[in-house]
Amino acid sequence: MVNEMQLISADNEWSPLRAVIVGRAEHSIFPSEPRHAMEAIMPAEYVDQFKPNHPFSADLLEKAQQELDNFAAVLEQHGVRVYRPKEVDWLKVGGYTGSMPRDALMTVGDTLIESPFPWRCRRNEIQLGYSDILDQLSSSGSGRICRAPLILGKDTIYNGRGDDAKDGNNTNGNNNKWAINNSRPAFDTADFMRFGKTILGQISHVTNEKGVQYLQAIVPEGYTVEILETVEEHISIHLDTTILPLRQGILIYSPERVTEEALRRHAVFRDWELHAYPFTPKQRGPPGPPACMCSPWLVLNALSLDEKRIFVDELNTEFATWVQDKFGMEPIMLPFQHVNAIGGSFHCASVDLVRSP
Repeated sequence: MVNEMQLISADNEWSPLRAVIVGRAEHSIFPSEPRHAMEAIMPAEYVDQFKPNHPFSADLLEKAQQELDNFAAVLEQHGVRVYRPKEVDWLKVGGYTGSMPRDALMTVGDTLIESPFPWRCRRNEIQLGYSDILDQLSSSGSGRICRAPLILGKDTIYNGRGDDAKDGNNTNGNNNKWAINNSRPAFDTADFMRFGKTILGQISHVTNEKGVQYLQAIVPEGYTVEILETVEEHISIHLDTTILPLRQGILIYSPERVTEEALRRHAVFRDWELHAYPFTPKQRGPPGPPACMCSPWLVLNALSLDEKRIFVDELNTEFATWVQDKFGMEPIMLPFQHVNAIGGSFHCASVDLVRSP
């Protein structure tokens, strides 16, 4: 068992969950990033409906908050310690949301790592919403917290991309297919997942090569960061919509986004069962809330409570039946479609702080 005083301790995505952060949805607004960055991650049919720096609808946010509160309550019923961030008026401060802490924080062993966000509107997200939690974790002395490096002067992360490409300043590397360049370290922690001492990640529209190098430099001794070769034309952001480790030795993956061959190149999967998800997930839409901030592969964005139970959106019945019948997992079905509309599902909306070894 994990020592009661340990507040930061996790080496994988499936061991029994003991402590977690769950986000908040109030006052979430559409991100204010350049159009090319939004087009890179959004389903095409929603691009023209996107309203940078405008609130999501009040009804959507109220229902999303209810879904997150319910998720937190169910976790507590299962004996999990739950932390919640402060309520922040993201319109007033020029942010995005407090509902997706997985993008911003990742536990690696006894270390909690903050993302050096590429998106400018998210730069102060942790300080504004999560600083009280970080202070509490830090004061316990049970782990290490690595805050994101400060950006001094003008941020050049979009130079040579989108409208900024007109200035000809394209000397910072990172393949031109991506929405960001390689001028400074940048990543969302949702682009990485833990497999024991191996941290698997991907390059994406929010994660660059310098970000990977920075992460490798700050993870605890003995951990290595490896980059998965993905199918670039199908990748937008976040590895947790491409692969889903159900438990030790069993992984589900999106055959559109990664191949079994690419996965097998990583020694950590040498003896694993790798299963391509056999169904084609469909994009959400009316009569439910518009899924303008996520792809259909959010179906893989589930959260394991342990090696036998997994949180699944109540609308993903096809997925739930499959993992139950094929792998013997017990789906814990909860409503989450309004949280989905803001940009994520159970994995994105949480940060696992402690998992039993």
